Amino acid sequence: MSADVQELFDRAGRNAPAPALDADAVLRRARHHHRRRITGVVAATIAATVVLGVSLAGQANRPTAPDPAAPLPTTSAPGSLGRLAFELDEDIYVADGDGANRVRITDTVQSGAEDVCAGYWVDGPAWSPDGRHLAYRGDEDSGDTRPNGCSTSTTVTISDPSGRRIASFPSFGWRIAWSPDSSRVAAWVDFESSLGIWGLDGVRQALLTVPPELLPSCDCDPVWSPDGTSLLLRGAEIPVDGSPPRQLSPDDPRSQSQFEYSPNGDDIAYVPPDGLYVAAADGSQARQLVPQDPDDTLYWWYGIEWSPAGDQIAFVNKPGGESSDGSHVNELTLVDVVSGTLVPLADMGGGLNEYSAKITFSPEGDQILFTRIDATGAKSLWTIKTDGSELRRLVDGSEWGEWQTLGSTG
Repeated sequence: MSADVQELFDRAGRNAPAPALDADAVLRRARHHHRRRITGVVAATIAATVVLGVSLAGQANRPTAPDPAAPLPTTSAPGSLGRLAFELDEDIYVADGDGANRVRITDTVQSGAEDVCAGYWVDGPAWSPDGRHLAYRGDEDSGDTRPNGCSTSTTVTISDPSGRRIASFPSFGWRIAWSPDSSRVAAWVDFESSLGIWGLDGVRQALLTVPPELLPSCDCDPVWSPDGTSLLLRGAEIPVDGSPPRQLSPDDPRSQSQFEYSPNGDDIAYVPPDGLYVAAADGSQARQLVPQDPDDTLYWWYGIEWSPAGDQIAFVNKPGGESSDGSHVNELTLVDVVSGTLVPLADMGGGLNEYSAKITFSPEGDQILFTRIDATGAKSLWTIKTDGSELRRLVDGSEWGEWQTLGSTG
């Protein structure tokens, strides 16, 4: 990391290091701040909200009337940086790719109550693969305060980039999974038994049962297979046509704590205990890209992200582990898929048990958008070129952002 880059980050400050936690525990803590409002035993909260979710899911889902919204000042064109969607102060915004000309596309009612259960948020990708729609969670105004903490919102909204609401329906979970053809989304209906698939009109098209023995022991949301025929949970495959679900073998890439398909769907990156691997999509031709001692915490893999060309993978790295002043605890790192060469790019701030893994490549693949945590715990969106140049802060106070797919006119 260059001296100029380090000086820029030094002004933002760093958090002091803290004791390391196991992967799934840190993953849960890294969930969006709405989940951090939940108090007590998480399972009890989920159990209480699932009853409501099942009741709501059983009702007919009707698309809501479009909400009026101001038009965006610009649109992306082929060969240019896509628009930027980001979260700020409980609302979703869309702006130019550099964060300029921002437009708020949601309208949270701020009551001033400390624990009002309102606001919009994203945990994972929001843009549809074709760049024409956004899917996010939240409520405009719950009209409710809960002194024991807010439960995760059950509402999913699909809108166009101007904020015109296309559909709204209840579901549980965190991430909302877009189908490869951008025509459907998938999410939990009941954490303990079923997944749902909804069309863009908000009508549920399928309810898929997950047998108890196939439920993952993690806060895992469904992922679409590249061909759109199945939903994947850690260690399980659930065909969308209603065929019987099947358990995957323990050494299958899709049974690991992290797995991510390449943009063209031909390859998969995954993380067993001994490092980062890549393989063909069917699990063949596996090779270790970055080795790791299973008992070591040198690398931190949550947040693995393929470049658009599939030639690089970005992830959160912890070079040298804990340091006395908290420096270089979490670092944005690139690895070359062919050679395995590691390229450190930027300090992401935070500590050993507080970090951000929000990483997104630009559509052209020459920039990376990431979240950084300063010494006070405040988060902001930054960008950096993949060659390590042009580090810039785009949005203060935001912990999630994502660039739109190239070539869309919205």
